Amino acid sequence: MSPTFNEQHLQKCWNACWHRARRPVEGVLVSEDEASKIAEQVIRNLAIDCLDGPESEADFTAKVLEEASSATRSVVANLRRSNSDPQVHHDPEDRRYEQNLDLDRLKKQDPEKGFHDREWNRLPDLLRPLAFATLSRKGIKGPDAEDVFIDTLTELVREREDGRGAPIMDPTVFEELIPLHARIVGFRAVDWYRRRGTLKNQPNNGDSLDALTDSSEAPIQFEDPSADPERTTFENIYSECQHALSSAEWDLIFRLYVAQSHTIQDLIKDDEFCARAGIKASASGSTRRRVLASQVEAALEKIREHLEN
Repeated sequence: MSPTFNEQHLQKCWNACWHRARRPVEGVLVSEDEASKIAEQVIRNLAIDCLDGPESEADFTAKVLEEASSATRSVVANLRRSNSDPQVHHDPEDRRYEQNLDLDRLKKQDPEKGFHDREWNRLPDLLRPLAFATLSRKGIKGPDAEDVFIDTLTELVREREDGRGAPIMDPTVFEELIPLHARIVGFRAVDWYRRRGTLKNQPNNGDSLDALTDSSEAPIQFEDPSADPERTTFENIYSECQHALSSAEWDLIFRLYVAQSHTIQDLIKDDEFCARAGIKASASGSTRRRVLASQVEAALEKIREHLEN
C-alpha cells in the first residue's frame, strides 16, 4: 500500500528536510544545491520504504529529519577527510571557537597508548573558554572549575561500561563535539556539587546540602542529568515518546508545531478533524477551541513527563 501523504504535507516535509540537510548541526553549513541533492535522495529513499505500508505523517517526518542530518554529516565528514581540511562546510558565522580540529586525529587510538595524537594538545584550549563559561554560571570557578574541566577531558576518552566505546568516538563531524562536551560539563558540575554536599553533610564540615539548596541567600540550581539539547529535535523527541501519545495526539502536535501547516483556528474550522478529535459537529467555535487547547496541553504534558522519566 502506498503512503497517503497529501501534497501539502510532502512540501512541508521537503522544506524541513532541506533545512535540516543544510544545517544538520550547529556550525555546519552546506550549499543550497548540496542540501537539495541530499534532501531529494532522503525523501526518495524513505518514500520507497513506505511502499511496504502506510506511515503517519509524524513518523515519516521524524525519519526524514533524522536521515537528512545523518546523511549530511557523513557527506561533510568524507569531504573533510578527502580534502584533509577540517574547515570544509564549517559555518563562517560560527564564532564559538577559532576553527575546527581534525576529528579523525582525535579519534585515533593506539592499543597501548590510547588517544595520544598531538591534536589533543590543541583541544583543551579550544574547549576551556566554553566550559568555564558554563561552570561560572553554575557557581564553579577558579581551581574548582579547572578540576572539573580536567575531569571532562578524561570523560571524553573513558570507555563506557555498555560497550559503546569512549564518547569521543560518537561525533561524525567536529561540531558535534561541542554540545557533547557541554553535556559532560553539565554532568560533572552536578557531580561536583554532590561531592561538595557529601562533604558538608559530614560532622564539623559546615552547611548541609539542604542548606545550600534551600537557602534564599545562596540558591543553587542543580542541572537535570537527563537534560540534553540534542533531544529537543522533533525526530529525537518522537523516537523517545512515540508510544506515549496516541496517533491522534501526534497528528495534532505535528500539524501545529512541526509542519506548522495549521493553526488552532484552522483546526476549529475543520469538521472532519474535529470529529476525529471527538468533538461534536454541533459544538461552538469556543467549545472546539477549548477542547483542542486542552488536548494540546495534555499531549505536551505527556511528552514532558516521558522525557523527564
